[in-house]
Amino acid sequence: MTTPSVKPRLNPWDLPRTNLGKYISRRAAELQKRYLAQNAAAKATLAQLRNGVRRPLGSDVLAWGAIFDGFPPELAGRSDEPNRAEVAAHAALSLFAIHMQSAREPMHLNGVGLGRAVRRLSRSPDESDPSSPVMRRFHALGTSVDLPETLHHARGLVQQLRAAGIGLDYGRLAEDFAGLQSPERADGVRLRWARDLYRLDPTPNDDNPNELKEEN
Repeated sequence: MTTPSVKPRLNPWDLPRTNLGKYISRRAAELQKRYLAQNAAAKATLAQLRNGVRRPLGSDVLAWGAIFDGFPPELAGRSDEPNRAEVAAHAALSLFAIHMQSAREPMHLNGVGLGRAVRRLSRSPDESDPSSPVMRRFHALGTSVDLPETLHHARGLVQQLRAAGIGLDYGRLAEDFAGLQSPERADGVRLRWARDLYRLDPTPNDDNPNELKEEN
């Protein structure tokens, strides 16, 4: 007798809710699908995004097409400086490119917020202690005072997630980065991370992260 596979339980509040988050989800899903199919153009795009992770968006010429091709018009800036949505999009896609480097399976996974991904990463006895490298990095991320510091710690976590083969919802991460740039929303982003990390009702798929599928 064949046991039916368990479908992921994705609650509406676990998914991207803004046009920015939905756009980044689609973009990441498209890039990873092509990358995993050994598409040369997708590999080149992700390499360009990785190389620009520390550069300001305006100076990262090679990343412009990857970020702005199809970018929602209502989110585009009107001044000479990138707005919050553009900065968040650049940050999220650059980290996604790092996460996908040498990957053999999808690393953009719907509904897996940062706190939830870190919870999976910290399940080993060595990493669940508050003083473990994973938890120290996560706490440093939560107490970062500006976006560059946030991205520094987020990059370290993404590299640890990549090594463990644990995916992340990059649409939600883009929304988080946009929120962190707004003083009135930043604490709400951190609260959501904490709730995800210490959630008392983990879904069945938390024990098997590969059951969560990428967006098609």
